[in-house]
Amino acid sequence: MQTTVTKKALLLILLLFLTCPAWSAWAIVNETKEFNLYVDPSTVRKDGALRKVWEIMDFKLSSSEGYMSILYKKEYDCKEERLRLLAISSHSESMAGGKTLFSRQLNEDWEVIPPRTSNETILSIVCAK
Repeated sequence: MQTTVTKKALLLILLLFLTCPAWSAWAIVNETKEFNLYVDPSTVRKDGALRKVWEIMDFKLSSSEGYMSILYKKEYDCKEERLRLLAISSHSESMAGGKTLFSRQLNEDWEVIPPRTSNETILSIVCAK
């Protein structure tokens, strides 16, 4: 009986994700009192052991500079377990909406990913694809 209910619940959740693109794109990675951190697994681009992906830090309150969210493009190295920032932009509304207040392309140095962090979680998500 419990197996049937579980299978029905999983099927319903799967159907909801398939029919609602907004839900299926961004996956929450971390939630704090100040912000939610999301990754979009559908944006993962592979090049050998490297993965590029988009992330959003969505703030619960507007910053003093007027932004509500920050959009990042990061590159993860699955083999060496490190990352680097490729692009960043701040936005006046949640989920990278509204006006773009700041935008910059970067080519930062690689940094090692500390254990038990949001970046480690994202590394495991993007490297599984």
